[in-house]
Order: sequence, then C-alpha cells, then structure tokens
Amino acid sequence: MIDKIRHSPDKCNLAPPADVVAGARSVLGSIDLDPYSTVDINRLVGASRYYDREEETLEDIVRKEWYVDDVHSSSKRVFVGAPTGAALTRRLLNKTLKEYRAGHIEHAVVWIAHNEAIIRAPWVWDFPVCIPFKRLRPMWYDDELENFRNVSPSDWSAIIYLPPVQHDQFQTGLSRFHNVFHSMGRIVFNEYSSENDWEKSYQISCRKAYDFHA
Repeated sequence: MIDKIRHSPDKCNLAPPADVVAGARSVLGSIDLDPYSTVDINRLVGASRYYDREEETLEDIVRKEWYVDDVHSSSKRVFVGAPTGAALTRRLLNKTLKEYRAGHIEHAVVWIAHNEAIIRAPWVWDFPVCIPFKRLRPMWYDDELENFRNVSPSDWSAIIYLPPVQHDQFQTGLSRFHNVFHSMGRIVFNEYSSENDWEKSYQISCRKAYDFHA
C-alpha cells in the first residue's frame, strides 16, 4: 500500500511545476504568502509564510483575511497554486480576487491545474492569462528520495497574473510577466478588461448572477 501511494500521489498533494514557481518568483520578486500549501510543497515554493491545507480546511482559509500585519509587513506578494478540482480552484480564485480588491494583495501569480476552473471564474479574463503551449507537469515530494518528481498531467493548465494597481508598477508588472512567461505559452490580455458586460451574459446563460463568494 505504501509503495502504491508513493507512486500514485494524491492530486491534492501535488506541487506546482518548478518552472511556474521560478517564473512567479521572478515576476513578484519573492513570495510572501502561499495561501494553500503544505510543508513539503513549500520546500519548492519557498513562501515566507503559508497556510497548511493539511491543518486547515479550505473553508478556514477562505474565511480568514490574508491581511498584512506588523509581523509580516510586506506580505502582499502572493502565489496561489491550486492543485486540483474546478470547484476548489474557483473558491481560491474568488478569494484571491477579494483580497486583491481589498488591497491585501499587491500582486499575485495564480497557477490553475484544472482547466475547467477557467470557465468557472470568467473574471480571470480581466487579467493577463498565459495559456501554455504544452501541458505543464506538476510535482510531488518523494520523502524517500528527498526530491521532487514530475507527474504527467491529464489536464492543461494556465497562469494568471493580478498586477499592481499603481500605474507605474502596473506597466512594470505586465512587462515582467510577459517577459518571464511568453516563452512558456501565449499570453492573452483582453482589450475589454475591467468591463463587466460579461456578467449580464453570464446571468442569461446560467440563469443566475455570478457569485464571487462561491
């Protein structure tokens, strides 16, 4: 049983691809917070602080504020690596947007492993989105070898960037994101970004308003 688990890791325990983590660190400068991680995953991500999903439920993490306090006065550079599941990823995406709008996040890089999540959160097209040319391979920590190993993915994934809102930093952030990730995939930035006309279309199509909290 142990051997089976070792070679078939739980998808929820997967870490983001190493190239995505390295790219996120280049864009952000460093990673202050990873809100959905584990001790092993943080060996790769290297966030200054993280919320351990093995100790806290998703509801606990979504409910709390990812605020800046006196101890972590610069914890505004956030990396989110949602491991699996469209519903779980949507919750993390919507929570990230809420914290970003509240000013608790200066800028963030988000990696989604489940492609369906991108249609569950249509607001992501208000931001730059990198669609990789090939499927990115997530990783898992083999504590026997004390090293990360790749896993062949069944889904394609995407990288989303929430840039700083200040004009000068906004342009710098966009340029950096493009320079870092353009070799990984096509970067799409909607010319109609920040317009909310999609919400009316969503309501017509789904027969309900989009819930930014679900």
